[in-house]
Amino acid sequence: MISFQSPGQGKFDLLMEAGQRIHLTEKPRAAPKMPPQFPTMLRKRITGGRVAEVRQHGFDRVAEIVVDRGEDQYVLIAEIFPKGNVLLLDDYGRIVLPLRPLTFRDRKLLAGEKYQYREDQLDPRTVSKNDLAFHLAASESELVRTLVRGLNMGGTYAEEVCLRAGLNKTEPAHSLSGDEIDRVHRALGEVFGLAQMDPHFVLDGDEVVDVVPAPLEVYGELERREFETFSKALDEYFFAEEAEGPKPKTALERRKEMQERSIQEFRENERKFAAFGEMIYGRYGEIESILGAISGALEKGYTYSEIWAKIKTSGLPIAEKLLSLDYQGEIRLRLDEGVGEVEGEVGVGEGEGKNKVGATELALNAKLTVPQNAQRYYDRAKAQTKKREGAEKALEQTIKIIEKRAAPEKVKTRKVAKRRKPRWYERFRWFDSSDGFLVIGGRDASSNEEIYAKYLEKRDFALHTDAPGAPLTVIKTLGEEVPESTLVEAARFAVSYSSVWKAGFFEGDCYLVKAEQVTKTPEPGEFLKKGAFVVRGERRYFRDVPVGIAVGIESDRLIGGPVSAIKPKADPVAEIEPGELSPEDLAKRIYRTFAEKEKDRRYLKSVASVDQIVSFLPPGGSRVKG
Repeated sequence: MISFQSPGQGKFDLLMEAGQRIHLTEKPRAAPKMPPQFPTMLRKRITGGRVAEVRQHGFDRVAEIVVDRGEDQYVLIAEIFPKGNVLLLDDYGRIVLPLRPLTFRDRKLLAGEKYQYREDQLDPRTVSKNDLAFHLAASESELVRTLVRGLNMGGTYAEEVCLRAGLNKTEPAHSLSGDEIDRVHRALGEVFGLAQMDPHFVLDGDEVVDVVPAPLEVYGELERREFETFSKALDEYFFAEEAEGPKPKTALERRKEMQERSIQEFRENERKFAAFGEMIYGRYGEIESILGAISGALEKGYTYSEIWAKIKTSGLPIAEKLLSLDYQGEIRLRLDEGVGEVEGEVGVGEGEGKNKVGATELALNAKLTVPQNAQRYYDRAKAQTKKREGAEKALEQTIKIIEKRAAPEKVKTRKVAKRRKPRWYERFRWFDSSDGFLVIGGRDASSNEEIYAKYLEKRDFALHTDAPGAPLTVIKTLGEEVPESTLVEAARFAVSYSSVWKAGFFEGDCYLVKAEQVTKTPEPGEFLKKGAFVVRGERRYFRDVPVGIAVGIESDRLIGGPVSAIKPKADPVAEIEPGELSPEDLAKRIYRTFAEKEKDRRYLKSVASVDQIVSFLPPGGSRVKG
């Protein structure tokens, strides 16, 4: 979130989310008490600066805000494509700091590195008919996929182009006639010219299907909810999503992402292998002379190791180009100038790819001719093509399964539970044991004091850990004999809500005493701070008590405590153990898990909201078990 002050518009806020969105926002959002490193750095660098320019990099999903501050100029970059980032660049184009440090095969998004854009694609707003015709003719896929892959657009917009051009989206792209290519070209201008701005939600009943800046014919007669600006439409849409919390990805969605990444890698390797083959033909004479020199030396009886030694000490130009020659005749060759358009490791042989500006390394074999060496690369390109086609078929099947499972199902609505009056013990930590005994524990020093002063009776039992930072845990006996199973559950409760959990340990010790052994009277000369107390007399220890709790819904109320006491009573239920998530983040995940079983969201929020779930979670990091 960045606040701007405009002489004409006053104050407004800009929200950027890496890989997702950038828009103005009017919605309230809570800020963390301790800001992370990236916004702290931004405060130091650009606070008080002046926005000199706002621009987009070509037609890529990259927004750039140029900020002048004194003699310094910075560029704040928001990448809105998948795996995107937010970065601050200095006036030399170096990365001051990224939101997330990432390293890709051809890009390093690390502090101090020169920022590199992704490889450019055709711009659907300005692409010429000739370039479009060439792109379509070179494709072996259907029209809609060809538009998505080469012209930097999403699937919905590719379908819109096909619809406006009056063409079947599954038609092979290379089969289009000249007239049909003209129609595609005109449709691109209509869709991306944005002659008519009309930001709105696309509605199917009460469900928001999409958020668009202009009307799309693919949505036919679906209803709309219009907004004054596209920013306001996005702000409303994402704010509603935030209120419900992000949905976890299913196994099918993760499989789909992996297949899409594989297809992209196969496509890149396919292109690069073919380019290496063409390179060999492009430098036919030069490569032939090198191979000929090695073959001639072999005919004279020299071994490969002797040939290599002679070449490296000859001082001839070939010595600079030949990087290695092994005993099987495998060569690593560097070609200078004119071949810098192919970059990156492609996996044909060790070291292949671009190793410095204007130089490309190739893997060749001295036993083969120039055409045979080129054919090796073409064969590898074909192998990548087959792998890509297989992955595309698998992806289609995955998408069909996802769409089938996403078909709307009728949700049985339940009567929202009436707001009941909280019981006296619900302001503390509490649970009912398997044997029906109420167990309560303090949340902090104040509630520890209150439990001791108001609710600890002589007939009760108390538990605590030797280590500080634990609740005063009390078993309300009502004068009855307490079974061993309840004592064990209370011990697990006391350890789980103590500093043992916060430290990340999976077990700890605690002790049991009678209520009369607990006192607020210190030894002479000592002082007790708030929430502390003194235990005198014999103690019964519970050693190596495993931590772990469960949270679940029982008869229209949320309950939490030791797994053995909660799991038999609750459905749905989640088991919790020490982990890496904050209570707030974990509560959102648990809520989403409950939502998969309980489809009626109004009922679920009334019974087990995120805040209610947080109240049952131990302090410190946690995760759902398993």
